[in-house]
Amino acid sequence: MSGDAKQRRPVRPYGGVGAADRVAARRGKLLDAGLELFGTQGYAATGVKDLCRAAGLTDRYFYESFGGTKELFAAVFDRVIDELFEAVAHAVGAVPAEGTRKLRAGIGTYLTALAEDPRTLRIVFVEPTGAGAENRMREALWRFARLVAATATEARPEARPPAELVDIYALSVVGMLERVLVEKQGGRVTVPMDELVDYCTAFAGASLGALYTGRISKQSGRHEAASRATE
Repeated sequence: MSGDAKQRRPVRPYGGVGAADRVAARRGKLLDAGLELFGTQGYAATGVKDLCRAAGLTDRYFYESFGGTKELFAAVFDRVIDELFEAVAHAVGAVPAEGTRKLRAGIGTYLTALAEDPRTLRIVFVEPTGAGAENRMREALWRFARLVAATATEARPEARPPAELVDIYALSVVGMLERVLVEKQGGRVTVPMDELVDYCTAFAGASLGALYTGRISKQSGRHEAASRATE
């Protein structure tokens, strides 16, 4: 945020509403406008005037909270991710660690939440490159991968699979979900959502079971490669 923008912030109450509350309310309107426009027409096609028009505000109120469209996009992205992470973490924590119940809860919440609002799907997976937010997207996906990894290790703490394999497993699950969501949105994956949750849970569960039993390891990969080489 620029120094000029900070100076334009109101300091006195108006109509019984404090200055900070009015700023927060306007910021919320801009975040809502950003979700709508970035999530429908895209970042490149959205300017400050478009956002202000959608929010019902003048340009000067945009700059009291954001230095430009990149800052607003980052804030919209963070809000989407925070809400999604909270929903997934709550779903995972609400079920017992029996079989694949935690996996199903997390995967189902993640897939359904993003599929039900295509705007969030576009903001998380499509628009970050154009908005200069690639690192933000990577950090967000890593955050979800850490949740997957924690869920995997807490379910069977006695198994103790190698940490690097748990990380690879967690990233593979997050990557799988990202691709099936994008391709479903694009029409290439036509499986109904309830079946998609079943399939993704089955894939993730099978891989996790292989981790627990040692069927996935450096040695197993080398053995498989060696067996194929001698065929």
